[in-house]
Amino acid sequence: MDMEKLKQWMDIAKNMHGGEFWNNIFDQEFAKQFMNEQPIHTPTGDGQIGRAEKPRSFPLIDILEGEEEVVVVIELPGVTKENMELGLSGNILTIKGKVNPVNPQLTIRHSERFNGDFQRQIPLPDTVSPNQLSAKFWNGLLFVSYQRKVEKGEIIPIE
Repeated sequence: MDMEKLKQWMDIAKNMHGGEFWNNIFDQEFAKQFMNEQPIHTPTGDGQIGRAEKPRSFPLIDILEGEEEVVVVIELPGVTKENMELGLSGNILTIKGKVNPVNPQLTIRHSERFNGDFQRQIPLPDTVSPNQLSAKFWNGLLFVSYQRKVEKGEIIPIE
């Protein structure tokens, strides 16, 4: 392995969120595809390329951070509000649920969309309690936000 590929690998490791990275780091096929810079896919039994392998991190997230507010945007295409669950433990926000196939009666010839059960753990920049979180689901996006407690210390006079 050359140093450039090692640096790329380390950058990927640093940028990954949730437990999926550690599940896949020892996946031999994933490592071979990464090293050979091949697209990640799974061949079907007839030798044709079928369903693309599940994304390494699902759902995709953005964490937007300000001085007074933090907003986590979670992209959940094809998921209904009834098929997801949100939890919090310390500063770890957990989203889990299920993406149902669009038309389960038809055979998938090729798919790049995620289907099935998912779970993702998202480290928040602060420790908050569940009653501080606000969650809104709109157009396939889940917005989870909270107000930061900005403690303004008292000014101490200097004599």
